[in-house]
Amino acid sequence: MELRHLRYFTAVAEELHFTRAAARLGIGQPPLSQQIQQLEREIGTPLFLRLPRGIALTEAGAQFLEDARAILASADRAIDTARRLGRGERGAITVGFTASAVFHPYLPRAIRAYRDRYPDVRVTLTESNTVTLLRGLRAGEVDVAFVRPPYVLDAEFASERVLDEPMLVALPPTIA
Repeated sequence: MELRHLRYFTAVAEELHFTRAAARLGIGQPPLSQQIQQLEREIGTPLFLRLPRGIALTEAGAQFLEDARAILASADRAIDTARRLGRGERGAITVGFTASAVFHPYLPRAIRAYRDRYPDVRVTLTESNTVTLLRGLRAGEVDVAFVRPPYVLDAEFASERVLDEPMLVALPPTIA
């Protein structure tokens, strides 16, 4: 049995009419009737009563409709979850950063924006030095790391400069 059989059955059960169900599904009525007959043979009991003027669900058909709807809803959720995980919209991400990065407004803003855009992604923050963060990236323990130069990143990492910070040196008047 395939999900399409459940979709076909559900359409026929909701329409209680093969021709309308076939039109709703975008398939021909004879192939739909054959699929329903095949499903009934596979299950081993009739799901529909064939009446002179239409069809009706059998007791087994009514229960099967309830279960088929639950299975289809579950399958749709599973597909949606897998797609969202594949697009990075669900799951978990570990963000590493150097200690001084939290003092710049860029990092908290970037993390907040990410959480706003992907509320179903669990964000774990980890603070460390650049060497340890790069090691964590290699080991798969960190998914993204905000690090500081002058470290040369290996070709195995993609990187993008996100900040150019101004820095001043302060000296006592006697040295200047």
